[in-house]
Amino acid sequence: MEGLSIIIPVFNKLETTLKCIDSIRSQNGDAGYEIIIVDNGSTDGTPLHFSDDKKIVYIRNQENLGVSKALNIGAEAAGYDALCFMHNDVFVFRENWTAEITGFLSTTANAGVVGLYGAKTLRKDGTFRGKTIVHAEKGGPAMNRPVEKVAVVDGMLLAMKKTVFQKCRGFCDGFSVHYYDKDISLRAYKNGFVNYVLNIPFEHACAATRAQIPDEDSIRDEAQEIFCEAWSLYLPVDVSSWKDRVSYAVKKRKDS
Repeated sequence: MEGLSIIIPVFNKLETTLKCIDSIRSQNGDAGYEIIIVDNGSTDGTPLHFSDDKKIVYIRNQENLGVSKALNIGAEAAGYDALCFMHNDVFVFRENWTAEITGFLSTTANAGVVGLYGAKTLRKDGTFRGKTIVHAEKGGPAMNRPVEKVAVVDGMLLAMKKTVFQKCRGFCDGFSVHYYDKDISLRAYKNGFVNYVLNIPFEHACAATRAQIPDEDSIRDEAQEIFCEAWSLYLPVDVSSWKDRVSYAVKKRKDS
């Protein structure tokens, strides 16, 4: 069925989640999408609020299973052929952006992972090459094109056809918080799909949910090590065009 299933994993931060939902609804009306909240064992008012909200698909986990597992659980419940996975602290500023993403996925045969922030180059150590980062963050540098091909898409908001998700075998449970987005981006790339960033303005409220995670730095470092070991034969990945490389060189010369 054509439409967008928006899957949002949450752990507490009810106020942030409600602001995110209000933003989605105000920009998109009521048609062509559904919102699926996957609650990773929240201990605030989240369970009470969403258990009574009939317009939301609410899935309650009794414990925090991590982001990847929550996203996979949400995908299983999705009623539409296009899946959108987003953080609860991301706010998109474009009328009917759900239809725009759905339309791009349905009309772009080779579309893999599509999002709002990504990079054309992923270094050997699994990090973005800064000058190749592409995004349309509100108030930031404007993208020059409506869409850009990238190597990887950031997990704050990423979308794909359900068939692509299944081809990639979903998100890897081993990346509970970090690198799940880079991992599925590379699996889409490896399977012959093309990843894209769309020129749609957004704001990201500084990872409000991740701030609750104890020892996040060590979790990130461990995930980076596992990711680099798993993809050692493929890294680095660079989808920059010759025009991109000329542009990088010119900018570097101007900055020096």
